[in-house]
Amino acid sequence: MKQTETANFLAMIKTAYPFFEITEPGTRLWHMMLQDIDFKTAQVRLADHIRTSKFAPTISEIVQAPEEKPSYYDLLRQEEQQEQLALEAYNEKAVPMPDHIRERLERRAKRKVNSYEP
Repeated sequence: MKQTETANFLAMIKTAYPFFEITEPGTRLWHMMLQDIDFKTAQVRLADHIRTSKFAPTISEIVQAPEEKPSYYDLLRQEEQQEQLALEAYNEKAVPMPDHIRERLERRAKRKVNSYEP
């Protein structure tokens, strides 16, 4: 990134985060740390940061490539898989219901169904 691009980049941060201070030493540090980063790449990372954070970015948040965040559906799928594995583990250890208790529950359910009147 060129020095003029660094200045423009810091101005973008200042626009999004009014309390962000631009000082001469700060500008030199940002330029030194961002000189190997392409301006467009830095802009994309800043835009992502602005969308997700109410605080101004640090140099490392712009320099480091953002980690891939799983989508909402990926998280749901993971939760369902964990629940399924937990259910399978439970079923492996579960003791079957004794017949006499099953019969009582079935009789009670039949009585409730037969006594229901709309």
